[in-house]
Amino acid sequence: MILNYQNHPANHFSVPEAKDAILAAVSHPRYKLKWVPPDNRNEVSQAFVEAVAMMDAASRPTTVAESTSCQLIAGLDGNDGYGYGENNSSSSAVASSTSQVKAEAMNFLFDADKSLSRLHFFPAVQRLFLKFNTALPSSAPVERLFGIAGLIETPRRNRLNDSNFEKLLMLKVNKV
Repeated sequence: MILNYQNHPANHFSVPEAKDAILAAVSHPRYKLKWVPPDNRNEVSQAFVEAVAMMDAASRPTTVAESTSCQLIAGLDGNDGYGYGENNSSSSAVASSTSQVKAEAMNFLFDADKSLSRLHFFPAVQRLFLKFNTALPSSAPVERLFGIAGLIETPRRNRLNDSNFEKLLMLKVNKV
C-alpha cells in the first residue's frame, strides 16, 4: 500500500494507514520511542499501550459461555445467595489483568535494554511485536526476481561480474 502524506505534511502520526508501521517500530526493543518527536510521544505511547491491551484481550481464552455460566451460578441478579453481595470476581479479574498488561507495556517502553531477547520478559508486547514485525512468506516476489535474472544472464552476457549483474538486476526490477 502506498501512503499519501501530501495531505499530512506536519503530522504523519494522524494518518490511519501509518498505525501498523508505528506499532511495529515502537514494539521493537531497539527503537521504541527513540524516533518519535517529543511532542508526539504521549500520543504514540498511549496508542501502543492500548494496542498491547487489545492484543492481550483478544488472545485471552475467555468465552461468552464462561461469563454466562458465572452469572447463572451467582444468580440472575448478581447476588451469590449467601449474602456476600454481587459476584464481581470475573470483571475485577479482567480489569486487573488489563491494568497489568498496560503496566507491562509502559515498563517495556522505559526499559533500557535494546536486545530482542528482552521481549521474553514482556509476553504481551512480544505478541504485538510478532504480529507487526513478522514478514509474510511468499514466493511470488522471489520467483519474479529469478525470472528477471534469467533474462539478464543470457549466453551473450555470461561473463558479467557480480556487481554489474546486481546493478542490471536492480535497474530492471526498479524501473518505473
